[in-house]
Amino acid sequence: MEDTDQKKFHELFKELLSVRNLNIEKLHELSAVPRRYLTAFFEADFKKLPAAPYVRGYLEKISEIIGIDSEELWQAYKNESESKTSGPKDYFPSNRFAIKTINKKKIFFGIIAVFVIIYLTLRVDEVVGIPQIEIIVPTAETIITSESIIKLSGTVNANDKLMINGEEILVESNGHFEKNFILQPGRNIIEFKAKRFLGKEITASREVIYNFSQ
Repeated sequence: MEDTDQKKFHELFKELLSVRNLNIEKLHELSAVPRRYLTAFFEADFKKLPAAPYVRGYLEKISEIIGIDSEELWQAYKNESESKTSGPKDYFPSNRFAIKTINKKKIFFGIIAVFVIIYLTLRVDEVVGIPQIEIIVPTAETIITSESIIKLSGTVNANDKLMINGEEILVESNGHFEKNFILQPGRNIIEFKAKRFLGKEITASREVIYNFSQ
């Protein structure tokens, strides 16, 4: 065999494979070097190879199998690959261990989004849940009175919409409400209806009998 210094790397590589009765597939199985890199060695297509430190590691594996000093194989490779992009002076890719530039705008909007999600999660019941009504006056479902006006009161969620017999009622920040309701002689049905913004509505009613003859 000719001196390895006088041969181009890919010629030496082909000759060593032929002498050892190996092909790309068999060498791949024995060395675990990716087929595409073995093909690049075979065809001298060095632009398809990774950076030099990786190449040297692959050549050390290959040299153990084909029976040649790894340094000789490496030197042959360096001599032929001077014009290769990933040449002998290459280092590992600069961004391999580098900390990527942080996009501050994305982080800002990400933080805002997290707070919005947390806020909505904590307030979800107030938005899409089932409202509640507590009627303080009148407490009983049916009452009889001789007064023509009754003061209705109770509590709901401050964010719920409250209607009494179709009229929207102002609810205080603590959820309390009051309304003076004028009774008609005889039987009066008072309907309380609370509606959550994106949720359901609930109704409750009271019967008030106005006995105006007393």
